[in-house]
Amino acid sequence: MPEVSLYLLPLLGLLKKTKLENLRIIVSAMLCMSGNKTMLNISRWTIGELSYKTIERFYNQVIPWLDINIKVLFLNLKNPKIVLLSGDETKVTKSGKKTYGIDYFFNSIYQKTMKSLCFSGISLIDLEKNKSYSLLLSQLVFSPAEKEVLKKKKEAKKKNKGGKRGPKVGSKNTPKKETELAPTFRLLKSQLEEILKKIKGNFIIKYFIGDGGYGNSTVAKICNDLSIFLVSKLQYNAALYFKYTGESSRKGRKRIYGDKVDYNNLPEKYLCKTEIDTKESVITEKYQMQCLNKEFKQELNIVIVKKFNLKTNKQSHVVFFSTDLELHFQKIIDYYSSRFQIEFNFRDAKEFWGLEDFMNVKEIPVQNAANLSFFMNNISNILLSDFRDKNNNSHLGIRDLISAYRANKYVSATLKLVEESNPNFLLPDTFDVINSLGRIHV
Repeated sequence: MPEVSLYLLPLLGLLKKTKLENLRIIVSAMLCMSGNKTMLNISRWTIGELSYKTIERFYNQVIPWLDINIKVLFLNLKNPKIVLLSGDETKVTKSGKKTYGIDYFFNSIYQKTMKSLCFSGISLIDLEKNKSYSLLLSQLVFSPAEKEVLKKKKEAKKKNKGGKRGPKVGSKNTPKKETELAPTFRLLKSQLEEILKKIKGNFIIKYFIGDGGYGNSTVAKICNDLSIFLVSKLQYNAALYFKYTGESSRKGRKRIYGDKVDYNNLPEKYLCKTEIDTKESVITEKYQMQCLNKEFKQELNIVIVKKFNLKTNKQSHVVFFSTDLELHFQKIIDYYSSRFQIEFNFRDAKEFWGLEDFMNVKEIPVQNAANLSFFMNNISNILLSDFRDKNNNSHLGIRDLISAYRANKYVSATLKLVEESNPNFLLPDTFDVINSLGRIHV
């Protein structure tokens, strides 16, 4: 089995020797343990090595998870050609009142607002392998002032429900005031600033990829300030305008906005590619153009993908965009498609590495528990790559890796007992039969 200590050894400059050894024991325990990944359960799988109190002290220390993840990935990723940053939020359901940052957040899985913790995650995407690697998980916590602002907005929305929209009669046009960033975007900005500062020299980052929730002028401005480009998605009915190219009158402000983009009748000159799926009877058309939107202060590189179903005569379209005006239409589609890989990071962190399990309630332990699950994503993926090569089987997954480590732990514990009772006991050359027990792919 691949040795965990081999991959953790380069972290000696970031962590003290004792803390690094504790991390190695915890990681080794999580790779083979069954049940919830709580501090108590981890202590049960590290009998003779770490006590519960030692694990508790480890969780209460400030740990530089971002530096650790960057170091591990830089040493193990083999010269990736195109590297992207991707961000998204995930909710972790919790009960009680004492957990730091607990609040009511909308959960897309259950389609309702639930008591939970909200984390903003940033991952590194290797486009060539179409693989996402976890970097940082930060908790979204509302301050009392922000809660009050949100409360007032909800009340104002309820009062205005069914009433007239738009400005009051007689009001003059005034430029929009610069408002404070919403909590979600405030956290995103601080994460990107920290990551880009520390990742410099290790990876070259040019693009941030976000889903439709990040497809707005606020995130575009954050990316512009950090000298990176945004690739995201607009609403299907977003009001787009061609840039006005005609003659303007001598007096007054120059005209900026031209004709509005009609999604049903897009100009033929912007058509880049047509694909026909004879099996599904679907025609796909891809358009690329530079357009304006009144919410953004810059031109956008727009890609519209239209699909026409010949069986049902129904038409649909998706609107992608980038702030990089020179980016090819296919790259915009590919970059946005790769964004979904971060969802696998969240899935694995919850299913295998305890993002849904931890029972910590204080700020630092909560942050450490969440980031430990993200770190386990990276270590397990690196170990899994070596595990596949060793067994010459590309179908092996995380469950197979855990089964092998668990079997290996049982074998080691059994051999210690045998050796104590009979030092002259002859050991077999291989334990492959035992290590394959419980695997899905053998």
